[in-house]
Amino acid sequence: MSTTFFCNLNVPILVGEDRYKYIPFVAVFRSLAHAQVDDWVMHPDGRPRSDRELAAEAVVELRPSPQTSDAEPPPFFDVADILQLDRAAAIIVATYLAALPRV
Repeated sequence: MSTTFFCNLNVPILVGEDRYKYIPFVAVFRSLAHAQVDDWVMHPDGRPRSDRELAAEAVVELRPSPQTSDAEPPPFFDVADILQLDRAAAIIVATYLAALPRV
């Protein structure tokens, strides 16, 4: 099994007080055996892990999407900065789980 896989997604970025802009990225995700997902989403004591925790483990890199306009330079955002926004972390985790190869 490959150790990473790619997926396109739009992630919200805070651009002002309570204003967001959705930026297209290509996410590079770590692979995880489908049988391990249940254990991965929970702490050993049975508490659910936060979207931030899961996203920080799942995403290796967020690359600017080739769909970005040539007129503007591709945005650079640090993954840790993006994950500070709860809705961005939730989108990343949901996309990861939906795109995770079922092998």
